[in-house]
Amino acid sequence: MTPTNIHDIAVLNGLVQTAIDSVDVYAEAARKVNDAYLSGSFSRWSEDRSQVVGALKAHVSTLGGDAELGGTTLGSAHRLFAKLHEALVSGDTPIVDEVECGEDRIKHRFEEALRDRALSMPTRRVIERAYVSVLAGHEQASALKRSRRG
Repeated sequence: MTPTNIHDIAVLNGLVQTAIDSVDVYAEAARKVNDAYLSGSFSRWSEDRSQVVGALKAHVSTLGGDAELGGTTLGSAHRLFAKLHEALVSGDTPIVDEVECGEDRIKHRFEEALRDRALSMPTRRVIERAYVSVLAGHEQASALKRSRRG
């Protein structure tokens, strides 16, 4: 395995973990909200993000690496905090806030990766294609949060 592949695989696996966190947050939000429209939206967004995970994992395999299977420790801690917060505050608003916060995090991680000049062009293209979905999810979550705030 080349040094470029090793670096690319490490960056991709970091994004895989963050994207898995996002899938989990959306799926959990879909189960917890009371609003059927929100639940359906979160379920669709979880499926879209699962496709991002699949594309990133496929490229890791193409490079000869083993793709990460789980999310990040930070993501787990964040979800635990969100559960505690949700227990103290009722309604769908804290869930929408959690989704939007997670989208801020994944957008930042992808932007960080795209600034990495050591990535090979094929890996950069995979990340750029995935970023389109990430950016759309971020915009949707931000718009949803704004609309609920009045």
